[in-house]
Amino acid sequence: MAKYSEDHKRATREAILKHAAERFRREGIAAVGVRPLMADAGLTHGGFYSHFGSRADLVAETLEYASASTHAYFEKAVADCPDDKKLETIVRRYLRPIHRDHMGLGCSISALGPEIARESEATRLRLTPRNLGLVRLITENLPAGGDADERSERASVVFGAMLGTLQLMRIETDPEIAARLAKAGCEAALRIASAPWRSPAA
Repeated sequence: MAKYSEDHKRATREAILKHAAERFRREGIAAVGVRPLMADAGLTHGGFYSHFGSRADLVAETLEYASASTHAYFEKAVADCPDDKKLETIVRRYLRPIHRDHMGLGCSISALGPEIARESEATRLRLTPRNLGLVRLITENLPAGGDADERSERASVVFGAMLGTLQLMRIETDPEIAARLAKAGCEAALRIASAPWRSPAA
């Protein structure tokens, strides 16, 4: 019985994080209250503190959960790709129309970047580019060369190009222009990725 209770608690916690991740990305962190969030998960407001010490804890853990989900999605997406196509696949999938149109299910940094920048240092630390699973995946799939620091920096800049392009695509009201932005952004990100390295491979 005790084991079932622990499993149930873990499942409940994950359900809260899943609902919070979607609503935060779709509506914004500040716009989502604890009470409606718990209702989404089929729970009462009073049960919140059985799982989280504070709303700030919920925010930090939700953002980390969302980041991990994004990493897992892209890791699966490239699992069967040839090595020389993995980075291109990551970039193209990130800039697909479905990612543009479904903010609640996509990358939390693209949906919530300015809000995350206003969070505590402890929360931001979990989501700095060097700690993002997606950026690490980009790093792993850059062309050979560069030392560890240069590869990490370049992956962050590639991600920045993807991120900025996606945000512009979401603002754009003309689907044809948004598609052209996606194409140009993809090409730019891949050019950055393939630029000569300053340092030899480690």
